Amino acid sequence: MSVQIEESPTTDGGVISNYTINFGPQHPAAHGVLRMIMELDGEVIERIDPHVGLLHRGTEKLIEQKTYLQALPYFDRLDYCSPLCQEHSYVLAIEKLLN
Repeated sequence: MSVQIEESPTTDGGVISNYTINFGPQHPAAHGVLRMIMELDGEVIERIDPHVGLLHRGTEKLIEQKTYLQALPYFDRLDYCSPLCQEHSYVLAIEKLLN
């Protein structure tokens, strides 16, 4: 989590207690997944601006002409943080289709 705190001085020399925090993405390899810009007043979140990324790479189109076994490596790249979950879901679906 990267934290960027911006403080704005007031005219009377005090400091406004509103902060802007960048939250996410959680892993450097997970570019484009989710980023939230939060505005806080102390510990209270006043506003969240979500930036939902899209990691669509046309995987469905790429594996149309592949066998089930050839398509398996493509599912590693769908989620950089937990690739085995994607593979496991795919394999379970194929096993269920084939009985």
